[in-house]
Amino acid sequence: MKIKSLALATAFSLTSGLAMANSYQAEVGANYTDVENGDGVFGMYGEFHFSPVQTRNHPLAEAAFLERSSNVYAAADDDFDTLTVGGELYVPDTMFYVGGRVSRVDNAAGDETTAYATLGLTPIDGLLVTTEFSEDGYDANISAKYVTSLGGGNFVNLDGKFIDGDADDYLSLGADFYFDRTFSVGAAFTDSYGDDRFTLRTEKFFTQQVSANLSFTDSDGLGNILTNGGAVRF
Repeated sequence: MKIKSLALATAFSLTSGLAMANSYQAEVGANYTDVENGDGVFGMYGEFHFSPVQTRNHPLAEAAFLERSSNVYAAADDDFDTLTVGGELYVPDTMFYVGGRVSRVDNAAGDETTAYATLGLTPIDGLLVTTEFSEDGYDANISAKYVTSLGGGNFVNLDGKFIDGDADDYLSLGADFYFDRTFSVGAAFTDSYGDDRFTLRTEKFFTQQVSANLSFTDSDGLGNILTNGGAVRF
């Protein structure tokens, strides 16, 4: 009886450990950005998901997105001169997405706080299309993100954003190739109101819970920008 009980307890422990290894509910991370024609910036973020995020069969970096996981988050950088808090809600049993965030920026002109709302659709698995509204008004804009399997353990992420601004337009396009569930290499182009930026980026999960990322950007206005960071899930 004791042997049987021990075997059952061991099996339960292994099963529980496996389940934990294939899900997470919170993530915290930090990064440092070195700017050639500017000051270095330290940033951090945290996010909490209302339900455990299942990572099984997904590229680890995209698990929450693919699972349509509702969450709340906060991010800060530049000695907390910039602070953002927000949340994402994937309306259950529908294709509707709602997001909201409030950003506070402390600059030479004083504190400036702005609220944003995002509406979106998830018409097919792996695709999210959104548009964002600001309390200061609405400039026509659209964002899209699509993640899909290529077979053979490979995945691809495609993302883009366009804003038809009053003074100038904003455009960003990016793509990441996942060699497996843990490792990706990608590139992006951004025309940020007249400042063209080309970025190379990569991310690696060393375990299900621990990851690191690195990106290099060539910017017309700011010169070379190097960002490295890491994150932990639990």
